[in-house]
Amino acid sequence: MKLINIINSYSEEGDLPRFYLKADTALLRNNDAFYIPDCVGRIVAEPHIVLKVSRLAKCIGERFAPRCIDGVMAGVTFTAIDRLEEARRDGLPWDEAVGFDHSSALSLDTLSRDDMLQGATLYINNIERLRLSVDAMRFSADRVVSHLSDKMTLRIGDLIFLGSPEKFDIAVGDNIKLKIGERTMLDFDIK
Repeated sequence: MKLINIINSYSEEGDLPRFYLKADTALLRNNDAFYIPDCVGRIVAEPHIVLKVSRLAKCIGERFAPRCIDGVMAGVTFTAIDRLEEARRDGLPWDEAVGFDHSSALSLDTLSRDDMLQGATLYINNIERLRLSVDAMRFSADRVVSHLSDKMTLRIGDLIFLGSPEKFDIAVGDNIKLKIGERTMLDFDIK
């Protein structure tokens, strides 16, 4: 299983979706608490709508992309932002900053593909902080799937984190909730 993270869905960078990959050990499931790793500096959280790939896809046209998505999930990725800035400055891979164990929280439930049209809402400590809308994304979900399938074979179970327009600093004691529509998909603590 691949975890694919789109980084320019809500920015003006590039003409095509840009992405990076994470190992499956980055998954944080079951609304388990996220433990901030020691000695990584500042940690930020980014909410995502996540596509779940339902069939093998290679060089799929946009009009066929909906057939490749089983449904949508909610996700939150965590980044060691100081390490990321160092890696970017030095031209190094991002793995240490973005791919550490449990750096991608994922909901248990999968909703229908159409549910992503309702958007998602992030709450930190029960305060609404961000509303995600797929309408605000530069690239449609179908375009993302089509582009990714041109670059690599998508397999059943692969997860595509569609991106976030904002990053939020987190600290020990925070609680994160992410809803799609009115349904709470993620609800976990930071420790």
